[in-house]
Amino acid sequence: MKKVFVAGNISLDLILGEIDNFPGWGVELLIPGYIMRPGGQASNTVLALGSLKIPVYVIGTIGVDNVGQDIRQAFEKWGVHSDYLFALPHVPTGLSVAVTNRATHERTFLTELGAQKELSYIHLEEVFSNIRNGDYLLICGYFLSNSLRNDNFVHFLRKVKKEKPKTILLLDTGWPPEGWTNQVKIEVFNLLPFIDYFLPNEIEVEHLTNKRPMEIFNIWSGTLIVKTGKDGSKIMTREKVYHIPTISVEVKDTIGAGDYFNAGFIWGQWKGFDLLQSTRAANIIASLNISFDAKRSKLSNPDDIERRLKDFM
Repeated sequence: MKKVFVAGNISLDLILGEIDNFPGWGVELLIPGYIMRPGGQASNTVLALGSLKIPVYVIGTIGVDNVGQDIRQAFEKWGVHSDYLFALPHVPTGLSVAVTNRATHERTFLTELGAQKELSYIHLEEVFSNIRNGDYLLICGYFLSNSLRNDNFVHFLRKVKKEKPKTILLLDTGWPPEGWTNQVKIEVFNLLPFIDYFLPNEIEVEHLTNKRPMEIFNIWSGTLIVKTGKDGSKIMTREKVYHIPTISVEVKDTIGAGDYFNAGFIWGQWKGFDLLQSTRAANIIASLNISFDAKRSKLSNPDDIERRLKDFM
């Protein structure tokens, strides 16, 4: 059976209740409740995949602390294999605090990267022998894993494609903290030759390509799948562009929407769906998961998705 490996950033998310305005320095503001849950792109993705009942392994770094242990237990509760969740001494598990605007529901994150910035090719090498031809490997939250951002990681991708060429490599870089500088763009372009599916959102791909996304195919022969929010997504290849709509839901919490999309796309591919049907599944899974309460005590399961997919038949 094909396995799915997800490597990326892992943290604890502390999501504060909604406020009207940021307070000034030196004051105290009462918050109407809070939620704590595993956060980061890798966490969101593997929890969604665990709920979809496919064999998924998380690859990431946490601290040797109670927070890291709670995250590991949460993964295992959802059926996620934590064999490659590396606990590092002398560095804490990452933490993100989210503050939400009551009127717009927009969020600001205050983040301490902690252990997640230590994820490196050395940890990926630990996993290499367990990856089989035909397995899936998603790299997400790349820009927050500082120790990945070097030639050693490029060499690792090259090694995977050379020695296990049927492995499906997927990439969702996220947003670079330093912005889309020329150097950042070159960094991404150096990764793409080894990537089968690149999964940015529409703002990220606009910055990367200077609003000319089709030009990416001058240097790359993979598939570009662009998340477009409430409009769904776009599949872009050298030959065609497909617009894939999503379903309408009452949104409760948008955190992780793009990661749930990634999980849904992988699930569709793992099930043997074609490219369009896999992307429809991704849209549905992302939409359903952000319609659940912010505690994420429930996530989409295969029955939920297959019922919704019938509407597209």
